[in-house]
Amino acid sequence: EGEPVGSVHFVVQGSLATFRRGAPAGRVGPGGGVGGLAVFARDPLGSQVVADEDTLTLELDRDALTEVLEDRFPILHHVLREMSRRGIDLVTRLRLDPSAGTPECPFADPGEGDIDLVSRIFFLRSMTVFQRSSITALAEMARAMAQVRFEPGTVLWREGEAAHAIFLLRSGRVRARGTSGVAFLPGPGFPLGALEALGEAPRWYEAVCETPVVALQGHMGVLVDVFEDNFEMAMDYLAVLAQSTLRILDWAAARGEGPP
Repeated sequence: EGEPVGSVHFVVQGSLATFRRGAPAGRVGPGGGVGGLAVFARDPLGSQVVADEDTLTLELDRDALTEVLEDRFPILHHVLREMSRRGIDLVTRLRLDPSAGTPECPFADPGEGDIDLVSRIFFLRSMTVFQRSSITALAEMARAMAQVRFEPGTVLWREGEAAHAIFLLRSGRVRARGTSGVAFLPGPGFPLGALEALGEAPRWYEAVCETPVVALQGHMGVLVDVFEDNFEMAMDYLAVLAQSTLRILDWAAARGEGPP
């Protein structure tokens, strides 16, 4: 711990124990891997990983991993999907607010008119997940999304429904409640529904408009296509997912609630 992780290790035989900030963070056996989360998150501090017994691993260094993901998008798509599902699992199991830590970026209501392309690009660029994205990539995404408006009390979806669309909230708030006990009130700048849509999982909470809402709506397939065309944007999105996951794992480990 104390230096960036330079490679990923996949366990063939044996067992590896991981420690972060002095606390146990998990144990990995055959079929599992260590280092990927820190590599994706661009974590400068890394982790301590210790072999519990004689252990055989397959090592893939950071540069080789990046090349694989850039050359073979289906693998990157799979990683994004699994990271999204892991995020849902952690949030629901620990009853966390997935919007906590997401900076709000409210924009003035454009009135009855549509949001023009330039305004859409500025809005997307203000979101944490797209701050480093190229204008070309943002323009491609902006053109593929539709502006939508909802009145207070509008049900966007029920828990358990299939997740196809995402809503990038531009103004207003949505009340979200799930049977897991999760309850949160996301506002401007939050990518509502993105975790389950990218994770190809059912909606895990009911979403009801608390106030008038203006958002950009897009099919998840649109975002996937943009990611396939813009590798750096996809890796930036993956980094945000990984960073959020690491923060949750560190918090849980400090409370003695880490995953097995």
